[in-house]
Amino acid sequence: MKKLIAIFLTLFVTIFAGTVLAQDDLSRGMSLLDKKDCAGALPYLQRAVKEDSRSAKANTYLGKAYLCLGKLDSATIFLKKAIDLSDEFSPAYSSLGEIYMQQKNYAEAINNFRDAVKNDSKNSSYVISLGYAYLAADSLDGAMKAFYKARDMNDKDPRVLEGIGDVYRKQGILDPAIENYKEALQLDSLNVPLRLKLANTYMKNNDGADAYEQFVKVSSLEPNNPDGQYQAGELLFLNKRYREAFPFLEKYHQLVPSDDKTLLQLAESALNAQLYPDAVKYYQEYLAKNPNSLVAKKSLAAAYYFGKKPLDSYNTYKAIPIDSLNVRELVRYGLAANAVHDTSAAIDAWSRAVKLDTTQSEIEYLLANALFSAKRYNEAITYFQKRLALEPNDVAAELNMGLCYFIVQDYGNAVAALRRVTVLKPDNYQGNLWLARALVFDDSLESAADVYGTFIKIAQADTSGNHSSDLNEAYRQIALSYVVQGSKFQKDNPDEAKKYYLQAMNDINLALKYDSKDIRTHVLLAQTLALLGKIDDACKECKLILKADPSNKEILKLSKSLGCE
Repeated sequence: MKKLIAIFLTLFVTIFAGTVLAQDDLSRGMSLLDKKDCAGALPYLQRAVKEDSRSAKANTYLGKAYLCLGKLDSATIFLKKAIDLSDEFSPAYSSLGEIYMQQKNYAEAINNFRDAVKNDSKNSSYVISLGYAYLAADSLDGAMKAFYKARDMNDKDPRVLEGIGDVYRKQGILDPAIENYKEALQLDSLNVPLRLKLANTYMKNNDGADAYEQFVKVSSLEPNNPDGQYQAGELLFLNKRYREAFPFLEKYHQLVPSDDKTLLQLAESALNAQLYPDAVKYYQEYLAKNPNSLVAKKSLAAAYYFGKKPLDSYNTYKAIPIDSLNVRELVRYGLAANAVHDTSAAIDAWSRAVKLDTTQSEIEYLLANALFSAKRYNEAITYFQKRLALEPNDVAAELNMGLCYFIVQDYGNAVAALRRVTVLKPDNYQGNLWLARALVFDDSLESAADVYGTFIKIAQADTSGNHSSDLNEAYRQIALSYVVQGSKFQKDNPDEAKKYYLQAMNDINLALKYDSKDIRTHVLLAQTLALLGKIDDACKECKLILKADPSNKEILKLSKSLGCE
């Protein structure tokens, strides 16, 4: 009998000691788990289960440790075992619900959170978890009921207000969502993810100022938290608030310089925010790591261009395969090339651009002007015509096309184009001057004289520059018109002819007023004096001209015909 008692006592002590050890390991494991030391908790909880395999609590917390470490399959095994051992143990249901949430199996998550609430109806955390499971499953009525129930249980829990805000936000009802987030932040002002959520909702509600205020608070709360900086910068960037996104992305880059994707985003923010020196800096940094990135090269070229560094832009574009450039890039390349006087490269870029997009009349105009500068006048005319087909009231294009026609001696078309300029803009200085010149070469001297008359009024009213040379020309050509008209009456009606010659003399004197040394005007003066019969005066004028221009054929011939000494 004594022997049996001894055996019983030994067995009892062994079992009791094992239970005590299990409880001790479980306590240590739970304590470490509370401190988020999941790896440290794991061996204690494994021993606790080994020492007491039928403990629902030990199995639950071992499952929690595996869940914390991201080992969902192992976590599921021990949590389900805990439920088998005690189907009323709420912590096991709640943790199993968390696993299903991570696996996006929201129906099972809802079932497990319901069981957790059923077995512990006073635990508001389980009700909140149930609300978020409903929310994830788009069961918004269920979610709202759960959150309101949790609020009745504990109205000081910011998670409840955040959940209510989430339900409103998911329905697009933004004002109450914002109010609930703000109330939640009054209870948990250091909650950075919640501030970012509030900022995002402000953005959706077109309230950029309040959103930016929240981003600044996030940055202040966690200046060295790269996630907070990145989320703020990313959200502003996606909403095209590039100037506001820039400081957050720059701070993130300082914290995580190895993130090339965000470095590119940072450079793009600077470019779009018109912070061109910063854009250049960060694109160069990105290209140092990724030298074959065409996207970065093109953007760097654009940053140089907009930053008014055409030579750098030109050199960068030049190093990029031209076939890879889109229309906007080709236009910028052409502008940069034109600025550094590489007209050939500009023409090549813009010729490619107009082939890619035939609706952009601005490109037609750029190309036409470049061809004009390159003295490829007939080609320039073609593109001026295309520009005018899309923009028929473009005075500058019409004027330049008229000049091209004039240069290639197609005076009829020159007159037509330049006349359209004066119709579109009657006081256009160059349009009237060149129209008059074209009419002269088109043998329409009287019409030319009329236009020169209009030009004189425009030039005399224009105080922006010295127009003496052009006014000399205008009065001289009007005088020539009178001489030609008078010569028609010379034979049959000399008195009528004399009227024209005297009028010509008046305009010649006005011409000389603006340029007293112009040889052409003096030649016309000598000829007109001769026509008026003022031979001595004509001879004196001939001598003055020949002194300045001894080989002047017109004056030599006139002097000889007048018998000048």
